[in-house]
Amino acid sequence: MKKIGVIAVLFILLSLAACQAQPETEPETKVVIYEFYGKGCPHCTKLNKWIEQIKPKYPQLEVVQHEVYRNETSRKLFQKMAKAYGKKAGGVPSIFIGEQNIVGFSPEMGEEIEAEILKCIEALCTSPLEKLKQAG
Repeated sequence: MKKIGVIAVLFILLSLAACQAQPETEPETKVVIYEFYGKGCPHCTKLNKWIEQIKPKYPQLEVVQHEVYRNETSRKLFQKMAKAYGKKAGGVPSIFIGEQNIVGFSPEMGEEIEAEILKCIEALCTSPLEKLKQAG
């Protein structure tokens, strides 16, 4: 009889240990970049290679790409997004991240983009699409 009681207590303790609540992990902050590029644009190609290199470093990074040379819908979106940022759609590549619009690409601009990524990870930046919606 004692053995059954001991086994029952052990079973209950093991069950409680197995059912112990796992600590909730905080969801990662998603950082969204909208990139407008042109097929054949050499600076756009450099930017895209750079993005592919840093993506593994920032798993929360989501890059939404739109080709504007041959795609009228993407070109119109580029114009609307630029307007939402208080800019005119101009050259490519043009990226929108947080409150920033960065046009062109060089290693120095890569550092600027990466600084914005880090800022948005820490400070929850508004996504460019949300900013566009707010602009109406």
